[in-house]
Amino acid sequence: MLASIFKNRKDVPDTETLIDLYGNDVLRICMYYMKNKDDAEDAFQDVFVKIHKNKSQYEAKASIKTWITRIAINTCKDILKSSWNKKTTYLDGNISDELIYHDEVSLGDEVYEAIQSLSDIYKEVIFLKYYNDMTAKEISAITGASESAINSRILRAKTELRNILTQKGIDISG
Repeated sequence: MLASIFKNRKDVPDTETLIDLYGNDVLRICMYYMKNKDDAEDAFQDVFVKIHKNKSQYEAKASIKTWITRIAINTCKDILKSSWNKKTTYLDGNISDELIYHDEVSLGDEVYEAIQSLSDIYKEVIFLKYYNDMTAKEISAITGASESAINSRILRAKTELRNILTQKGIDISG
């Protein structure tokens, strides 16, 4: 895969190549944090503008995917914390929470609700591990937590998720 060529190289490919390689991952991250398509697309553009402007600052300490993921998460969090976002209201009060952006696979409503009821720290590791196919090592590089802490969070999140689903009467065996 072309992405593996750039995994630990010091030189970052052009922005168009990065969009081709990582655009779907970035859009998934933006959808997860922003909760609606329009805001996610705006955040997506902001992410790649930041990447383009800061390519020279990339250090090959982590993979380009990890670097891009961190930029995407931070950009979304910054937008959500911004005064502009706090002034924006949705007239109907409904943000399209039912949207799960994972190619053509969507989670059932109950599972999605259960994931959303987890604490932010658990939601983040579940999202990065299972939704973005990242390893504990990659998640560690993004969050700054140790790899063992990430593994513990994943285990606790799965246990909590299992308990929530069991309480809702959802069979999770198998």
